[in-house]
Amino acid sequence: MIKIRSLLLFILIFTSILNASKNHFKVSYDPDYAPFSYLENNIPQGLLIDYWKLWAEKNNYTIDFINGKFWDDAINLAKRKKIDFFLGTEAYENWMKASNSFYKTQTSLFALKENSRDFTQNAYYIIGIVGSDYKELIKKNFPNSQIVVYENYTDIINDFTSNKVDLIYEDKLAIEYYTLQNRLFHKVRSLPLLKELISIQAISSEQKLIDIFNEGLKNLTKEELYDIESKWIINEKDQFYIDEKEINLTEDEKEFIKNNVINVSVSKDWKPFTFRSPNNQAIGISSEIWELLSNKAGLKVSYHFEENFTKQLDSIKNKTNDLIYSTGNTAQRENYSIFTKPYINFPISIVTLKDENFIESINYLYGKEIAVGENFTAHKMLKEKYPNLKFLLVKSIKEGLEKVSNGQAFAYIDIKPILTYNIQKLEFDDLKISGNTGLNFPLRIMIRDDFPQLQSILNKAISSINKKELEFIIEKWNNIRFENNLDYTGLWVLLAASTIIFIILLYINQINIRKNKTLKDIVEDRTKELKELNTELGERVNTKTKELKRANYLLDEAQKIAHLGSFHYHIENDELFWSDEHYKIFGLHPKEIIPSIRKFLSYVHHDDRKNMKNQFKKVQSIKNYNKITFEYKIITKDKSIKYIQSTAKITKFDSKNNPLLMIGTILDLTKVKQLETEKREKDTILAQQSKMAAMGEMLENIAHQWRQTLSVISTASTGLQLQLEFNKNIPDELLKESVVSINEQAQYLSRTIDDFRNFFHQNKEKAKFNIKNPIEKALYLTSSRIKKHDINIVKNIEETTITTLENELIQVFLNIFNNAIDVLGEKNYKKYIFITTKVFKNELRIYIKDNAEGIPKRIINRIFEPYFTTKHKYQGTGIGLYMSNEIVSKHLSGELKVHNVIYNYEESNLKGAQFIITIPIHKETL
Repeated sequence: MIKIRSLLLFILIFTSILNASKNHFKVSYDPDYAPFSYLENNIPQGLLIDYWKLWAEKNNYTIDFINGKFWDDAINLAKRKKIDFFLGTEAYENWMKASNSFYKTQTSLFALKENSRDFTQNAYYIIGIVGSDYKELIKKNFPNSQIVVYENYTDIINDFTSNKVDLIYEDKLAIEYYTLQNRLFHKVRSLPLLKELISIQAISSEQKLIDIFNEGLKNLTKEELYDIESKWIINEKDQFYIDEKEINLTEDEKEFIKNNVINVSVSKDWKPFTFRSPNNQAIGISSEIWELLSNKAGLKVSYHFEENFTKQLDSIKNKTNDLIYSTGNTAQRENYSIFTKPYINFPISIVTLKDENFIESINYLYGKEIAVGENFTAHKMLKEKYPNLKFLLVKSIKEGLEKVSNGQAFAYIDIKPILTYNIQKLEFDDLKISGNTGLNFPLRIMIRDDFPQLQSILNKAISSINKKELEFIIEKWNNIRFENNLDYTGLWVLLAASTIIFIILLYINQINIRKNKTLKDIVEDRTKELKELNTELGERVNTKTKELKRANYLLDEAQKIAHLGSFHYHIENDELFWSDEHYKIFGLHPKEIIPSIRKFLSYVHHDDRKNMKNQFKKVQSIKNYNKITFEYKIITKDKSIKYIQSTAKITKFDSKNNPLLMIGTILDLTKVKQLETEKREKDTILAQQSKMAAMGEMLENIAHQWRQTLSVISTASTGLQLQLEFNKNIPDELLKESVVSINEQAQYLSRTIDDFRNFFHQNKEKAKFNIKNPIEKALYLTSSRIKKHDINIVKNIEETTITTLENELIQVFLNIFNNAIDVLGEKNYKKYIFITTKVFKNELRIYIKDNAEGIPKRIINRIFEPYFTTKHKYQGTGIGLYMSNEIVSKHLSGELKVHNVIYNYEESNLKGAQFIITIPIHKETL
């Protein structure tokens, strides 16, 4: 027995010696985790690889890096004790022993940039992760989503970019590095929805190895760690150690830390800054920041919870506690304590009902009832800065928020995180933070006045704190989610009732058990079936609930894509409900106001408000399921005007056929209306350009006709002048004849000017006229060009009277004639333009054709396009035929067509283009 004990003791001592002298370690790593660890030319590289090399070098250790192939495989090597350490992650399984943190990295959700939708945590998504680290975190924050675990970045990115997964969650730098290297960086975007600062720790299955690592970690300086980080992480905003500053303590301060355990007074309930958790831990914003500070300073700490803040202050006065880490500085408190510099500042904010506007200045609150916590920090600061405010003092935050909710106070004022936390926690869905007071609350650490060394130590720790860690703590508490407390009252009532029923049934069963054993068996069978049925029913309910959530989510997404809002109105209860997209179209955040008919009408433009009231009455008066559509304008919160189209119908009636439920949709037509306006403006410009083009083409006609007329006038006047010079006397007959000739030619010139002026007159009045009139006027206005090119006009015009816009029709004729003249002018054979009119029922058809050999097939379908022309750029604008088509179709309510024809005239076969103008005779054409 003694020999066995001696042997065991020897083995134990030998093993201890081996362990104590261990200086060679095996470390597994993921070869696909750039820039932290990866394989290049069969050599491990990366930020974490370099940190381990530094650790080994500073402690005279040697390391073998073992390629784990995949993330989970590399970690399992440590679990199975095939290696000593895994390179680094935050411990997330029970077997994992984790070292002190030696680096921190940020995780992020990623979506494709092409996916513009808003993501929410309660919706259904397929989310990809690499390895199992973040599985529980994703389950907690996205309870309705599906998680897919990948082994490597290649597979997850391939599935992500091909839309097999909706989102991926991973280390932000690793994803950005991978996508950049593979030319995919432009396709992805980081989302702010779930960001975490994750500690990097050495992982092992043995605590003694972790102790070795922690001891060696002390020999690494922040400067050395920063130098390595800056080699791999170039962007300063992504660097962890850039804000990590060493605390340079004096010998006196180090001695103080060594010889003292700091007694910390903690509030039980000052949410969200500091309060006690169910497992008796101090949690909250200030608690987490204090943990950072105390760890940086290396303080030994003992925590003591107090019932209220007064008792906390008393414990500092009588020195039973040494500090309070979540308070503000006042002159009264300086009588018995000292304070550190502020470690964070928060605004003093204003809470109102949701339908109140944004409060730009605290001056808006004068004359209103303002709730504030009696002797709270906000109360003291407001009383000092704004003594004329009308305060309503309350005992608690909950009481203050209730005063605003039920209308007893206009606003409640407190520190912003306190307001944000309690509005969510206490479920005040009708309240919001509407503005700030302009005051800030700096959080400090209050210390007993005989501990100046502790004040100096903590000030140094505050100066060295990492700003990124502060931001993450605050963001985490701002986005905290709450679960509704379950009301067990109904359950207890149901349980009591079930118990009574069970006792009665048991009693009856005992009385009849001997008489009816068969019945008992049947009841048992039925009970079993009922349980199975209940189980099946529960599963069906869960399935249908998920399907309903999915359907609602898809409906919301569809409304976002189509920019289509929806509403339903319970007429009897006068309750109106809007979809999220309805709020957005009205320029509001979802649930920003409680909708009502009165509130809705307040957004309707005053020009349309009366009509909208009538439309609502009209819909409610309909006794069937027919829908009604109407348009109106609204004025949004930012004073912009939107055009809206609403469609509504009654979908439910009572027994007396009175309407009960109205549903409907709203569509934002603003962009459509803008496009219509722009098109009208464009058409106006084109019409004017067309007129100007026509004017340019007719200047030649004017010049030719005036040249002949002026020649006659010049000849007559010159003859009179010669008679005066030679005869000194002009015969009366010659004088009269010359004067008459000059007058006739002058009148002709005047008529020519009138004809052209009338054509360009902007006359939009309909007139009744014979179709011959505009045809003859158009031929007259182009007569000089027709004569110049020796073109024959062949007319077959019926006597037909129409009522329409004459000048508009003349412009169409001019455009068609001028195009025919341009083409015929290049020909050397006998040239024709044929004009024919025919009446078909209530329509007049005007045929205009030439013999210019027709329009090429490749362009005949394009000649009515704007700015399309086959002429040289100095000879045509390409808008004549486009405007002709617009005039006929929109102004004259007709139709303009063109095609090539082959026909016979005077025993000759001719070919050319034929335009057909069809306009109504009796129908209104404007």
